[in-house]
Amino acid sequence: MSFITKSFRSCENDRAAQSTFYFYSVKKWLIPILICLAISASAQNTLTLEQCVEMAWVNNLQIKQAELSLESGESNLSRAKSDRMPNLNGFASHNYNWGQRIDPFTNQFANTRVQSNSFGLSSSVDLFSGFQNKQNIKAQQAALEAVLFDLEAQKNDVALAVSSSFLAVLLADELRLVAEKQLLITQQQLNRISKLVEAGSINVGSKYDLEAQLAQDEANATQRDIDFNLNLLQLKQLLLLPANEELALTKPSSLELEPDAKLESTATVYSFAETNMPEIKRAEKSLIQWESQYKSAQGGLYPSLSLSGSIGSGYSGLRTTPINVVQVGTQAIGSTESGEAVFVPTYDSDLQKVAFGTQVSDNFNQYIGLSLNVPIFNRGVVSNSMQQARINQDIAELQLEGEKQVLLQKIENARAQALAARQLYIANQKLLASSEKAFEFATARFEAGALNTTEFNASKNNVVMASARTARSKYDFVFKTKVLEFYMGKPLSFKE
Repeated sequence: MSFITKSFRSCENDRAAQSTFYFYSVKKWLIPILICLAISASAQNTLTLEQCVEMAWVNNLQIKQAELSLESGESNLSRAKSDRMPNLNGFASHNYNWGQRIDPFTNQFANTRVQSNSFGLSSSVDLFSGFQNKQNIKAQQAALEAVLFDLEAQKNDVALAVSSSFLAVLLADELRLVAEKQLLITQQQLNRISKLVEAGSINVGSKYDLEAQLAQDEANATQRDIDFNLNLLQLKQLLLLPANEELALTKPSSLELEPDAKLESTATVYSFAETNMPEIKRAEKSLIQWESQYKSAQGGLYPSLSLSGSIGSGYSGLRTTPINVVQVGTQAIGSTESGEAVFVPTYDSDLQKVAFGTQVSDNFNQYIGLSLNVPIFNRGVVSNSMQQARINQDIAELQLEGEKQVLLQKIENARAQALAARQLYIANQKLLASSEKAFEFATARFEAGALNTTEFNASKNNVVMASARTARSKYDFVFKTKVLEFYMGKPLSFKE
């Protein structure tokens, strides 16, 4: 189930499948065009999470391979449907023969070069083949839908990875701001202490301590910048963007979650996910595919009946017809019982080749017939095919159960991690609040000269660590809560 765009549902019949494939084909070309137009229209615009996910879907190589597999599956289904239709083939030949032979059109001996032509049409259709064609169509239909759900599963995996990376960039940016804020605080205190040192109101050691702290804060700020750039690079790589390309993100305005928000139970989440997640749908379609393959192989045990027919004609250069017949005499062919000779007239004539059109008309022939094939022994081909299909069917059943187990474990882990992240977020919020109050008091005492630099820096560093831990736990809580909602069919999106 796709978490941002509409998910593809199971194709229960050919018409529904064709509608889904048409929608997918339009979407496949429309999304890249819209994204390119949006990016080219304003290269400086920041990208939302949804736009990043769409871009990753367009550029990801595994998704492109899955799309090609989908096209291959459509072709296999089309071929399976075509197997039910009769075939039609035309043939034609133009031949020359030398030496003695019997001409097929005149049934005469020929010992000279003879030209001959033949042409026609032939067709055949399976009337019954043990329902193999029907089952093969069902198998290819299920295989195509399995590929479709596999594509959706891959898109979900990519979307989850992009979402995690997107939030990691936002976290790194927030930690960078915290480091810059702490650097500014130290710089302000150093400026104040420097004036007091110049006025002789305070020991110069306090200035040195703050200068060391300033260097440490600068190093921390530099590290946060590095972390931010590395996380941004990782996101660019997921989007297949060049490392030197500018990329700015739109920070959602609804990252704050209610710590006491209700988390659905594992049973509730799994009940929904089991019937909607593409991994389960893919495994179910794979099982249907091999069940149909088994029935198709089983059809090889039944007799098959086919109808065939043809029409054709031909031409022979040996065929002639006499013209201008003239009696030239007689010829003795025997004698009677009394010894009298028996004569027959002899003729002389000119011979003329029969015209091509006349021969085509005279030689026109038609054929139609039924052919019954009864399998008796085929070296175990059918039984071996059935056995292999049965094994694949058993494998598909185990894969379906395995996918369900993996899905349940993912949901259990997601819920446990969401609960743990919520508890840690609540604890870190309390820690941050206490650290900030302590730092406010420490700042007042430090400015009043009642607190030394070391104690002031320690209090400030406690705030830094508490802020970082709170930020990390917040983003961790946000992502893991969204993952749990994702299994409930809710989008991994945020209000901008």
